[in-house]
Amino acid sequence: MPNRTENKQAIYQKQITRLPLGTYDFVIQYAEMLNETTAEFRHSHPYMELFYIQNGDLTIRYDDEEVCLTTGDLMIVSEDTPHHVLNIPGEKKDYFILIFELKPVKSNLTRNAADFREAHEMEAILKKIRKDKYTYVSAGWDAGDILEQISTETYEKRFGWTMYANMLYYGFFIRALRYIVSEADEPTPSDDSLNLAIEATKYIHAHYSENISLETLAAYLYISPRHVNRMFKKMFGTTFGKTLRTLRLTYAKNLLSASGHSADDIAERVGFSSAQAMRKIFKEYEGMTISQYKNKIPAPPR
Repeated sequence: MPNRTENKQAIYQKQITRLPLGTYDFVIQYAEMLNETTAEFRHSHPYMELFYIQNGDLTIRYDDEEVCLTTGDLMIVSEDTPHHVLNIPGEKKDYFILIFELKPVKSNLTRNAADFREAHEMEAILKKIRKDKYTYVSAGWDAGDILEQISTETYEKRFGWTMYANMLYYGFFIRALRYIVSEADEPTPSDDSLNLAIEATKYIHAHYSENISLETLAAYLYISPRHVNRMFKKMFGTTFGKTLRTLRLTYAKNLLSASGHSADDIAERVGFSSAQAMRKIFKEYEGMTISQYKNKIPAPPR
């Protein structure tokens, strides 16, 4: 790690740096290695802040609560959360802070199954941090080597140092997130060859009664709307729109077989915009009216 008396070798990253992280951009706003000589004031900002304790003890006040960290501990404070490090006389410490944000990437590029899975993993981690306002892990993590490499690259500035330092920041951050996610929260690994067409049909089955569209499904899968239809055609020989209408009609027919449901009620239950729209599509797909279909349904046994 940087020598405590060699401030010229301490990590200090003031340039805003954007690094691609799958379906997110990892944007570093500021990073620095600090010690007990640093005095902080109570503050908040629209970014997350990571604290890693390299040596010693660190006490952070969050609202009216104090969190005590020690060597190897890790903490991430959520956006807009007032906090500050307490300056306790005689308390020696070296700690690394990283102020960052994770910005979703808006892209029409086709994404694979691994992107799809990792996006959901990232969303779960962010949800956990934001729900608790801060996340503290007594990890016993020794990140000295990677911080020393960042310090060396930042100080020596040899050819390619910026790119290499960015990769080191990236590696540090990923390793930190792994410690944040407990084994109980860890997503079950899945095959990278996950079939997105199957995932899409599961989504339709779960949300057919809602106002879903090609665009909402594409956003859920992190792929383009065009790719949704392309994969449907390849896998099932049909389009998203036809699949959605077919499934809605199937669920509508199940309700028509039961008594006590009006056409308006059924249309709303299965996601059609109106009973008139359902009647039109029913006639187009089934070759008969809803009344004719209900007349064909056998009477329930007495």
